[in-house]
Amino acid sequence: MPAASAERYSAAHVDHCRKAGRVRGVLCFNCNTAIGLLGESPGTIQRAISYLEGNAWKPTIVAQGVYRQPS
Repeated sequence: MPAASAERYSAAHVDHCRKAGRVRGVLCFNCNTAIGLLGESPGTIQRAISYLEGNAWKPTIVAQGVYRQPS
C-alpha cells in the first residue's frame, strides 16, 4: 500500500497481522500506524477513505432516535 507519505519518510516498518502473526508487507511509519489505529478493519478503513473522498456517513433513520449504519 504505497502512500504519498511513504516518499517523505525513509524508515520502513514491517506490517503484520496481529491475529495471524503473518507479515503483510513493508510500509512507512504513518501508514503502518494508521492501519493499527483503525483496528486493522477493512470496513473501518474503507469508511475513512469514503469520508476523505467527500462521501460523509449518512445514517438511515429507522425510528425516532434510532439509526442504521450503511454497510
